[in-house]
Amino acid sequence: MPKERRRCLREVDTCSSSSDRTEAEGQCASRRASNERWQMAGALPVPQLTVTAEGESVTRELEDAEELNGGATPHRKHSNSSISSAGSSGALDESEDDILSDSETKSKGIVTLEHLGDSTEVRPWSKLKTVVQWHVVTSQRKRLSWVQLAGHKGSFKAGKEGTILKKYSENEKLCFERLKTDVLNQFVPVYHGTVERDGELFLQMSDLLANFNGPNVMDCKMGVRTYLEEELVRAREKPKLRRDLYNKMMEVDREAPTAEEQKQQAVTKLRYMQWRETLSSTSTLGFRIEGIKKADGTCSTDFKKTGSKEEVKRVFMDFVSGNGNIISSYIRRLEEIKQILKASEFFMTHEVIGSSMLFIHDHTGQANVWLIDFGKTTALPEGQKLDHYSPWQEGNRHDGYLFGLDNLLHTLHSLSAQCS
Repeated sequence: MPKERRRCLREVDTCSSSSDRTEAEGQCASRRASNERWQMAGALPVPQLTVTAEGESVTRELEDAEELNGGATPHRKHSNSSISSAGSSGALDESEDDILSDSETKSKGIVTLEHLGDSTEVRPWSKLKTVVQWHVVTSQRKRLSWVQLAGHKGSFKAGKEGTILKKYSENEKLCFERLKTDVLNQFVPVYHGTVERDGELFLQMSDLLANFNGPNVMDCKMGVRTYLEEELVRAREKPKLRRDLYNKMMEVDREAPTAEEQKQQAVTKLRYMQWRETLSSTSTLGFRIEGIKKADGTCSTDFKKTGSKEEVKRVFMDFVSGNGNIISSYIRRLEEIKQILKASEFFMTHEVIGSSMLFIHDHTGQANVWLIDFGKTTALPEGQKLDHYSPWQEGNRHDGYLFGLDNLLHTLHSLSAQCS
């Protein structure tokens, strides 16, 4: 029985006269009517459903909502809005692979996302190297929910409807401000400035999945390397042996460490970073698949060893479920992006490291691609430009972005031929 009704009945039972009892019953009816009006206005506590990658769920605040709704569970409208991978929070931050352990991907973690108005309680974030879907549900109106593909602890909070808040990065802020007046602006999340929340500063940007219904999401990290040249310099200056990176290497390939490294049970960050790039298709194709979340709830991040063209093609074909129309839509979008990139002053004057392309489609046939994550995208010295094709040699700052984009297009064209 709802708590409010139980309290009212107790008050009725304590009345000694019939007139008192009638008055108390009237007060109960008034309270229930008031609650119904609040519910219609959407002001009741919002029930939360946190969905793990395996489909398990944890429901919070639902009991109170049911009590205020006369004991019935409010109608839930699930939306699949999103954000992408968290990327780096700053140009000089450590690479994401230096932060997150492969063992953390196996649990698929539960993400607890703070509401925009929450300020009294800071809930812990799970470290992620996974694809996680998080739903917020309400009785009458659509609310923000999102998907995160690979990222750093504490990178995001919920923004107002249609937006998300990403942990502040001065470097990424500068990129968004420069992109506002660049032709590339139409292919990146809309930037809404900065927001302070719980004493921290965040970048506010558009929710890229707001207009999709049950989206399938893939994150492809672009370029022939995902670490800055500055990271290599620092790693050489301080060649500290690290057991954590050795353990991460062992999780992926127990044969990877040299005999000396096995004896020390540690590797340097430089050694780890260079080894990591050789595992996937990053160094050979100029892009790698980071993670996939499909509309049926299945999640996959086990792509560290997906390196050959055939392996990549199989992953893409599974992602689009063999749908030739979706493939054609992606090809058209990538061709548009390629032409704009070549005309973009921003793109030609920046070293683009650790950035991703976010592929999204749903069952209606809607499909799109956006450029995301600019935490490590850094401006070149004045007068210098990159063609984004030339091979990288330390010091020339080439990133191989367009080389990777060409290979993405070649992959999709191959799939299109198979589907025709």
